Amino acid sequence: MRKTLLAALFLSASAWAQPHPKVLIMLPDDFMWPEYEVPRALYVLAGYDTVVAGKEAADRRPDARYTRQFPDGRPIKPDLLFEQVKVNDYAAVTFVGGNGAWHDFFPNSAAHRVLKEALAGPRPVGLICASTGLLALVDNSDGEGQPLAAGKKVVGYFRVAGMLKKLGLVDYQDGGPQEPGVAQDGHLVTGRNPESAQLFGQKMVEVLKASKE
Repeated sequence: MRKTLLAALFLSASAWAQPHPKVLIMLPDDFMWPEYEVPRALYVLAGYDTVVAGKEAADRRPDARYTRQFPDGRPIKPDLLFEQVKVNDYAAVTFVGGNGAWHDFFPNSAAHRVLKEALAGPRPVGLICASTGLLALVDNSDGEGQPLAAGKKVVGYFRVAGMLKKLGLVDYQDGGPQEPGVAQDGHLVTGRNPESAQLFGQKMVEVLKASKE
C-alpha cells in the first residue's frame, strides 16, 4: 500500500511539473490592447503558457490613441526578439494587430520568417486586424511571389483588405469596419478588428484543442 501511494504521489508530482504547451504572441509596438490581452487570457485559461516576442527588447506600448477606450492597457515587456523565435517550440503562433503592424511586421524579415515557418507546420496560426496584411506581403511585396494563403478564407482590417485581395489572392470575407468577424481555414485563423478579439481567441483555443486530438 505504501509503495502504491508513493508511486501515485510521484506520478502526480511529475505531471504537475510538466511544462505547459506554449503559445507565441508576436507583438508590435503601438498595438491594440484587446487584440493582445483578450486572446492571451483565453490561452492561459485553456492551460497554455504565453511567450511574447517583440521587434526590440524595449516595452511594446498600446496605441496611445485608444487609452480612453481601453484604459487597462499597459506596456508589455517582450520575452524574446523576433530573431530569436524557434517556431517549433510553440503549439501555436499568433500575431497582434494595431498601427505597429506597418513598422514592426510588414517590412521586418524576421517577422516574415516566423509566419512562413508557422504556416508550413501543423500548428494553428492566428492573425488579427492589421497583422493579417502579412499574408499578402511575405515573400511577395512586389506581387511576383507565391502568396502564403492564396485561396483561403480570410478576414482582416479594412485598411489591409486591398493588399490581401490583390497581393494575397485570398478569399476575403467582407464586413463592416467595426463588425466582429473571424474566419478559419484549416489551421489558419484570422480576425477582423479589436471587436473580434473574443471570437478570435475562442476560435484559436478551439483549433488548438482540435489539433491535439
